[in-house]
Amino acid sequence: MILKLLTLLALLVLFMATRTPNDTISIESSEMAESTDLVLNGTDFETGTHSGTMANQRGLTLAVTETVGQYTSPVINSAQPFNAIVPQWLAEVPDSASMAIRLRTATIDNEWSDWFLVVENHDWMLPEDEDIVGQMIVVPEADGTHQKIQFEISFTRYQDGPAAELEELRLTMIDSTAGPTAEELQAEQARLEQAQPESSESGYPKPQVVSRSVWCTDPACNYGSGLEYRSVTHLIVHHTVSSNSSSNWAATVRAIWHFHTFSRDWGDIGYNYLVDMNGVLYEGHLGGDDVVGTHAAGANAGSMALSFIGTFTTPDYNPPGIAPPQAMKNAAAELFAWKADQKNINVYDASRLPNLTWGLPHLMGHRDVYGTTECPGTQAHTIIPWLRDEISRKIGFVSPHIYVDELSNAFSKNASEFWYVPPKNCGFNGHSYYTWSTTNPANSSNWGEWRPNLPVSDHYQVEVYAPYCVTGRGETAGAKYQVTHANGVSDVTVNHQANVGTWMNLGTFYFNSGNSGKIRLTDLTSTDSGLGVWFDAIRFRPSSSLPTPTVVNNEPAQNSWSQQRNVNFKWSITNGSIVNKTRLQVATDSSFKNIIVNQEFTGEVTSHAQTFNQDYGRLFWRVKISTTQGSEIYSPVTYFGIDTEPPSSYIYNIFKMMTDDSYVLAWSGNDTGSGVAAYHIDYREEGGSWIRLLTNYNGTNATFRPPNIQKTYEFRSQAIDGVGKLEPLQDIPDVSTRNAIPLEPVIIQPMTLMK
Repeated sequence: MILKLLTLLALLVLFMATRTPNDTISIESSEMAESTDLVLNGTDFETGTHSGTMANQRGLTLAVTETVGQYTSPVINSAQPFNAIVPQWLAEVPDSASMAIRLRTATIDNEWSDWFLVVENHDWMLPEDEDIVGQMIVVPEADGTHQKIQFEISFTRYQDGPAAELEELRLTMIDSTAGPTAEELQAEQARLEQAQPESSESGYPKPQVVSRSVWCTDPACNYGSGLEYRSVTHLIVHHTVSSNSSSNWAATVRAIWHFHTFSRDWGDIGYNYLVDMNGVLYEGHLGGDDVVGTHAAGANAGSMALSFIGTFTTPDYNPPGIAPPQAMKNAAAELFAWKADQKNINVYDASRLPNLTWGLPHLMGHRDVYGTTECPGTQAHTIIPWLRDEISRKIGFVSPHIYVDELSNAFSKNASEFWYVPPKNCGFNGHSYYTWSTTNPANSSNWGEWRPNLPVSDHYQVEVYAPYCVTGRGETAGAKYQVTHANGVSDVTVNHQANVGTWMNLGTFYFNSGNSGKIRLTDLTSTDSGLGVWFDAIRFRPSSSLPTPTVVNNEPAQNSWSQQRNVNFKWSITNGSIVNKTRLQVATDSSFKNIIVNQEFTGEVTSHAQTFNQDYGRLFWRVKISTTQGSEIYSPVTYFGIDTEPPSSYIYNIFKMMTDDSYVLAWSGNDTGSGVAAYHIDYREEGGSWIRLLTNYNGTNATFRPPNIQKTYEFRSQAIDGVGKLEPLQDIPDVSTRNAIPLEPVIIQPMTLMK
């Protein structure tokens, strides 16, 4: 085994020896970066220093009798110089065990870096990936590139418990130093924008972004297939979980692109944009506005990702993070303000993305999507409330809502040991409380109250928020809110489970100014026990700030026909939160003097099934809504008909033309609903089988020339009404040539066929 590793190292050294200074790749050449993978597995780990560890065919693990151990690799010479290295590994780690990886790098002259504790980078993994990707470690710019690597693997386990096992370790070494600096890229971007200014875009201006055409010059940067687009509704903050030691941020961007594109086989960088410590913005994924990136699994479609280059965990975290510099924060606010203004995104709101069943804030950290990652690091995640306010300030957006946070003096709760705070700063403002539901009043112990200080007396729409957080259980389906308002007390039950991650409407209530009103929530439900009941921010919107509602008729549509007397009426209401009453009216006249349906509902209702006792050739319908502000709004009038009965018809005359032995048939039809649209006319030899003479014929007379003038022929008609309903066919003929009325030539011209 020693021979195997020595052979591998010799090959790496031989590869290095074959390189010359002329092998350096410039930014103008075909590739922006190059990389080498070193893969170690199984007995490759035998060479090195073992302290309580062992290697076998399966990989590296603790020795049988040990509970703690550490393996230190020999110094490895890389096959190429590198400025970035990304560890990836396959391992089995039982719950009763742990495994940690540390890594350091050095120059060719053995100037070693500090040891880095390698952490998982969930931004660079897909749910289906088997391997774990660690943080990208970046060489200090002063060193240029490093060429040596050493790593340590530490194991712990409970006594007699199973040990972790490292099956494979892959080290990807990337050299992306051959290219322009961030300053040079910015200068080139400015030159291009001056030479070819883009058409002016109304609204908040887009900040300078180093475009892909400037920094991404590899042929693989340009491709034409596989791009997907979805209008952006959500903004997501990430961090690259790369080390903070580098200042050659342009090289770091190129290294990230190379790793995402080739090592992860994503075909491109995952983020839509990146920003470095100096506030320089870089365009990430190819495709421009609304392109779907690869950064947050099910939340990719409909979101725009900005990744902070670096690690922004707490200082006591491993590895320790830093707070985002002000230049980075300002650039993020500028980029998000441009997009929020362009897409009319309310950064205080929340809604569902197309591929997820739960709601998410319109501005969030990556951790808010699933709750399973530290990204973007706590120190970056805590600036999101600041980002919201800064974005809104820049674009002149004033929220119509008054927010009451659960950490403010307007919220109070009882003292109890059964209050919980979710992990990873989960909640509207990075915090929330939850407790477990119960259906037993004797076990109900937790309550919370929000007492808003409202500026004016008015009707207010009240909405509550339940964040999507990882608690190990689902949410209650029956959160019972008690609203104390100027007109009394109202009880409202909402489903946290079905609406988690969104703002849920309790209704519109009249509150006096000041803090006389309150919203109370307890852990007592009638639906479930042991599920989450959420106490997070709530918000109030005065009716005076709500847009005027509108109502539009949908079904039945204009000039349509219903073939059933049970008619489903459907209409849509916008801004319906202040609708006090809804009324459906149906009349036989457009002036609604003869109303036959006058159904009233409480609140916002958008459908009703009505059964009529007869057919109508034309009915008129409209919807009237009454608002809490006292206004009445009507939908446009729509007319339709009801036709459930088939039409009827009859051939009432047959004439024989004496000049040529032909016959003229005359018929008529009747339909009280949609009217007769056409006819089928059949004939047969007397007593024989029927033959179709005319199909979908819209006239009421026709000439028949008998195949055999010696025979007798019979005739029948079948009407078709305006909705396609057919008159039932009768076997008994209407008329026969046997009783045709003869017509002489002298009276043909002036005669009109009439019934």
